[in-house]
Amino acid sequence: MPHRQTLWALLGRLTVLYAHRLGRRAPTVSPKDDEPSLPRLVLGTVMLVILVFLLLYPLTCERPLRVATFNIENFPKNERQIEGAFAEMKSLKVDMVGVQEITDRRRFAREAQKHLGHTWRFAHADYDGRLGLGVLYRSNRFVLISARTRNELIVRPGTRPAFEARFLSRYEFGPPLRVIVVHLKAMGDGVDIRRKQYAALRPIVEQAVASGDRVVLLGDFNATSEADRAELEALSSAAKLKWATKDMACTSFWSRDDGCFGSALDHMLTTEPYFESKARGPCQSEGCDRKDQCPIFHREVSDHCPITLDF
Repeated sequence: MPHRQTLWALLGRLTVLYAHRLGRRAPTVSPKDDEPSLPRLVLGTVMLVILVFLLLYPLTCERPLRVATFNIENFPKNERQIEGAFAEMKSLKVDMVGVQEITDRRRFAREAQKHLGHTWRFAHADYDGRLGLGVLYRSNRFVLISARTRNELIVRPGTRPAFEARFLSRYEFGPPLRVIVVHLKAMGDGVDIRRKQYAALRPIVEQAVASGDRVVLLGDFNATSEADRAELEALSSAAKLKWATKDMACTSFWSRDDGCFGSALDHMLTTEPYFESKARGPCQSEGCDRKDQCPIFHREVSDHCPITLDF
């Protein structure tokens, strides 16, 4: 990160100036008077080195940020799904996951700490709908500074809000990271409803970008048609976002009488430069071509694959 090099340079300069100041303070009137100055100089230098180490230690341990989105179908369906979903998330080595279809928010938070560790926290939308959505994050890397349920996306009964959360990094300087999670209306006949949801989403995203925050928009867009992709393209252009998953072949599997088909329903867009976006789970290991049967993951964990974005 640019701020990391800046901090190194600043602290390096301060170290030089402080050492020089300590040297200038050394008495020179006589060898006898000079004797106590050496311990003071050594002690001061050691203390300064310790201070610099404590300030820089978190930065030296810093690794690239990985954010994911994962629709965990009707979580929790059963114990097998719980085990499989968290095993998959653990394997991703992520710092933050936007999740959808969480029917038991408290259970999800408990299971996250059980399977991933006590530092994980779950912030979620506050609404009465059955299928919840939110952000699971490492509290030892991020501090949640605000959270907001965006009811603007409830354009008719049965649709869901967006969830917006802002985080500060514990290790990195710079503006907050603002994550917006969506779960748009499902099915092919929901195109007109999704169009209204895109219209409601656009000012939210544009306002977020205009704030100067680093923005990540992610979730299950249920992009089943070219009309949906056109809406994503328009949103990306209007809000000046990079559509990181534009070329992704599939992020989910659809089981039909004539086989199992891959579909790119889930997406991630961001203001930030990124290294790589990737569909994980069976979308990565088994591919997106038509199959006679959907992967076991589809039956036991979710019909969606997690997707990751590396910064």
